[in-house]
Amino acid sequence: EDPLPYDINADVIDIKDEDFAIFYRDMTDELAKYAGKTIRFKGIVALDPSLPKESYAIGRHIMTCCQDDIAYRGVVAKCNFTLNVKTRDWLNVTGVLNEEYSKLYRGKGPVLTVTSASPAEKPEQEVATFY
Repeated sequence: EDPLPYDINADVIDIKDEDFAIFYRDMTDELAKYAGKTIRFKGIVALDPSLPKESYAIGRHIMTCCQDDIAYRGVVAKCNFTLNVKTRDWLNVTGVLNEEYSKLYRGKGPVLTVTSASPAEKPEQEVATFY
């Protein structure tokens, strides 16, 4: 096992653009170790009508091995404040990650309770990879 490229025990786990794919895989494999942790990353918004007001998905397009397998992967983000966003907006988000029920998952999954969000520029490499 390689060590993670970020500090899982930091007060705020800061995920760099180039580390999002690794974070997403580790988080989905071992969600319990992220429970209650504050996470900060840049992602692209995806609105979904099944989510409550002030909620959206935020994540990245991830390529596992080749261009044909690129897929959007993200987490449900819920805000306690109004944020005017639309699908494909880039945001810097910080929030607390927990496992909660969401209609989007049709069950429990990772939900980020957003504490701050601000518009962001597209990263140099928009598609996250493991390389």
